[in-house]
Amino acid sequence: MEGVTFLERSIQNEFKRFVEVRLHTDGRGDKLDVSQRNKSSQQKRFKTVSIPYYAVLSPDGTKVYWRSGGVIDAEDFLAGLKKAP
Repeated sequence: MEGVTFLERSIQNEFKRFVEVRLHTDGRGDKLDVSQRNKSSQQKRFKTVSIPYYAVLSPDGTKVYWRSGGVIDAEDFLAGLKKAP
């Protein structure tokens, strides 16, 4: 996603309205403790530990769009971003 869909001009323009948050859940070694806590947070908040998992939340924390796995079509992702207030 970072190398294809996120680079689309329409996506970049829409991203300007958002605060990006990344929750890494696949760390190893010295990052394993943080990864495990992040995985627990993802499970609690989104009821999944899917990697990758993309969610668009409204300012009040309501999930307005989500997808898991692989590359998501740019038009579908853009439509999801536009759902957010």
